[in-house]
Amino acid sequence: MWKRIQKFLLKGKRDVVGIDIGTGAIKIVEISWNKDQPVLKSLGIEMLPPKIIEDGQVFNSKGLTDILIQLLAKTHISSKHAIIAVGGRGMLARELILPVMTKEELQEAIKWELEKYIPYPPNSFYFDFSIMGKGEIESEIKVLLVAAPHEFINTITSIVKNVGLIPVAIDVEPLALYRTFTDAENAMIIDIGELLSQITVFQKGIPVIIRNIPLGGQRMTEVIMQVQRISSYEAEQLKKKHIDLFSFDSSKERNETKQQLELFFDEFLRDVRRTVEYYQLQNKMMSIDKIYLTGGGSQIKNLVSYLSKPLDLPVFMHDPFVKLKIPKSFDKSYLQKIAPQLGVAIGLSLRGGGK
Repeated sequence: MWKRIQKFLLKGKRDVVGIDIGTGAIKIVEISWNKDQPVLKSLGIEMLPPKIIEDGQVFNSKGLTDILIQLLAKTHISSKHAIIAVGGRGMLARELILPVMTKEELQEAIKWELEKYIPYPPNSFYFDFSIMGKGEIESEIKVLLVAAPHEFINTITSIVKNVGLIPVAIDVEPLALYRTFTDAENAMIIDIGELLSQITVFQKGIPVIIRNIPLGGQRMTEVIMQVQRISSYEAEQLKKKHIDLFSFDSSKERNETKQQLELFFDEFLRDVRRTVEYYQLQNKMMSIDKIYLTGGGSQIKNLVSYLSKPLDLPVFMHDPFVKLKIPKSFDKSYLQKIAPQLGVAIGLSLRGGGK
């Protein structure tokens, strides 16, 4: 049922490099296979300057191409086949309730539905859909619609080809990320990115709601910059290494920063609650048994504890390396440090093995 969207554009190869191009960084991961055991082969992260990608659009193709070339050279990627992720504002995902109809009728109905959610002609978007089950009444079905603009997909695939790789598939971020989990069938996954946070609710392993909220790591960094009167780089380091949402610090600036970040996460919590409440109103049988945090913005100290109590659910930091065999040549402490940023890229590479 779900294979249509998992095979969003093209069929994948077994040995691939996963490429996750976000607003703030490019992440790549290559996995080799020892029978059915995925083994980490290579990985890399390269930060992107401002104005390369914004709002799901590539504004500097040459700059992005040059950075990707450098990253591939630095990481010694050997595979020529690539799977690319699309997400954030570059992707539309909606659950639709439609009358029961034939596949041919559904294909046409989806085109009409697409017009309701995008301010552009439907033929300017790639789209796919999957029937997820019956609706609340017998004559209805639930359908998940996923769409992405031609311009973004064509630009990204062209860049990947220009650096000497063969793009074999486009995947959507929540599906790629889910591939790295072992126990998330009825879970909420919160991916805190640079500009956006993506909230995905899975039921029986199927994403029933995907929502982007305009709160991400950059907003946290800006809060720290303003209060501490420091540079963006210094604020980023302080955010990852020193800010603790539960500790008291004798420094006036540190405590003011903590208070401002608490306001940020209060707003964040409201959006998470709204997402759950909205879906529960329409799906009374929905059950969420845990929440996982991932993404570069999730690395605030004690964030798990801070969110767990008000959400009244167990909250965990996700380890995207959990399915992989890690060779001794890799620095385990470095992998632990960058793990939250690599979930999507790892999931893309895992898809190469049919996982």
